[in-house]
Order: sequence, then C-alpha cells, then structure tokens
Amino acid sequence: MMGIVLAVVAALTIITRATRGAADDDDDEKPIVSTAARVSRDAAGQVVIAIGPAAQRRIGLVAQTLEIVARPIQVEAYGLVLDPAPLSTLNRDLISAQAALGASAAQYRRSKRLYAERNNVSLRAMQAAEVAYMTDKARLEALERQLRDAWGGEIAQMDFRARSDFIDALIDRQTALARVSAPAGAAFAALPRQATIVVFGLENHPLSARAVYAAPTIDPRMQGPGFLLLMNTRGLPVRPGAAVSAALAASGGVSQGVIVPRSAVVRYAGGKWIYQALDGSRFVRREIVTAQATRAGYFVTRNVRSGMRVVVMGAQTLLSEELKAQIQPED
Repeated sequence: MMGIVLAVVAALTIITRATRGAADDDDDEKPIVSTAARVSRDAAGQVVIAIGPAAQRRIGLVAQTLEIVARPIQVEAYGLVLDPAPLSTLNRDLISAQAALGASAAQYRRSKRLYAERNNVSLRAMQAAEVAYMTDKARLEALERQLRDAWGGEIAQMDFRARSDFIDALIDRQTALARVSAPAGAAFAALPRQATIVVFGLENHPLSARAVYAAPTIDPRMQGPGFLLLMNTRGLPVRPGAAVSAALAASGGVSQGVIVPRSAVVRYAGGKWIYQALDGSRFVRREIVTAQATRAGYFVTRNVRSGMRVVVMGAQTLLSEELKAQIQPED
C-alpha cells in the first residue's frame, strides 16, 4: 500500500514540474515588446515623441530629407463621376431619330419627284411626306442640341459608332467621365490638357485624365470654369456619383514646394499629417495643407519645406504611440 502512495506522489511531482516548465517556456516565447517611446510637450505645446535608435530599428522607422521641386501652378477643381445612363438614352434616341429622318427624307424625295412627273402622287401626299421629313429633321436637330448642351461639343461631334463605343466603355466601368468645376476667379490661359484626378476613397490611386473637355455649363455653386475629364478606371471601383478632385494646370507660372511620399502621410482628425524628425531621436507631428495628389506623393507648398526630414516608414507607429500616451490609466 505504501508503495502505491509513493508512486502517486512521484507522478504528481513530475506533472507539477512539467507544468511550471511549460509556463516558463511560454514566458520566454512571448516577451512584452515596447518601443520605449517617451511622449512629452515642448514650449509651444506640440507633442514630441522621443524614441531611441534601437527601438527605431526594431519598428523599421526611416526618415528622409525633402527636396524642393517646381511644378506648374495648378488649380484644384471638384466634382462628381457622371452616370452614363442619360447619355446612353440620348444616344439611342439620336440613332432612332437619324434612322427615321433617313426614311422620311427618302420618301419625300420620291414623292416630290413623282409629283413633278405627274405620276399618280397627289399634292396632298407630297405635302404629307414633306411634313414628315421636316418633323423628323427638327427632332434630330433638337436632340443634337440637347447632346451638345448637356455633354459638350467634343462628345456631340463624335460619329454614332465612336460615341456608342465611348458609352459602352463607360457602362462597363472601363473608363469614367467626371465633371469638375474650378473656384470662381480661376484663370486658364487655354483648355488644360492634363489633369491629375483623385477619387474619394481611392486617394492612393490618383488617375491621369485621358482627355479634358470644356464643360458646356457653369456650376451655379462654384461659378468657375467647368471641365469634363475622361479617365481609365479598369480594375478600380469607380462608380457614378463618386466625389473627385482634380489638379488642373492654370495660366502660366510655376510654384515651388516639396513632394511628400504617400507612406509618410497619416490621417487623423480629418486631416493629413507627417512626422518631422527634429533630430536623431525626437519627432513631432505636423499637418500638411494645400496638398495636391501626384503619382509620386503629395505636392505641398505650405507648412513643409525643403531640407526637412520626415518619417517615410513607421509614421503610423508614431501616431499610435502618441495616441496611446493620451489614454489615462484607470485606477
């Protein structure tokens, strides 16, 4: 009996040691990782994040010096992606009206010739054919004016086949047509030939306009020049009604600024921000304003200058550390 008791005690001792060893192993495998960031405020009240070189390497933080660049002066215009359905309906009506006019024109020419030859066509029949022809002609002309007034001269001047192909691409979401308006007072020496377009929700995928057309009307809210912008959207979820902004080259001159890489920009409180490196271990958050989207990043002319070092990798981690410091521990 004593032998059985001793065996049980020995087994329990082995299990207890194994359990403790597994717990120790788990502690070794899951260490608590910290960036060792220190958050404080400077004399101006700005939040300063201090983080040492070792912690920077651990989180992959990289800073880059911004260089000055010159770009043509651009105007920011705003608008929406247009629904191609009304254009498709109007184009269908135009095709139908053209076919009707062709038939009535042929009938009128035949009736007029037969009447002139006194060959069994009455004056009334000839006049009825003329009325049908004039009615169909007036309807086609009205539809052509409607197309020109609503969609502009460039689209109105397309032949039926080209316009039908154009509309098919819009409906299939291979291309999109946006209407934008510049602010009142914006000056353009000529029709802009290039535009960089940003679709709301797809800010990391700026698009280049394939073509820029003059809009046929003025937006009563903006009272500035309007433009129709055609863009390739293959593979992107760009749908009618989406809000867009477009950077359009204005009349003459260049502006100087810096290109801020997209990886350097974090979004917070409705704005775009970067982290400036004050030295090798201290960083401060700054808002970027009047930023225009480009394929290389954001062109900024204010609040960020050439020679400034900004974090291009790890900015989101710095924002997390800053926000974490704002959370007061519970009692």
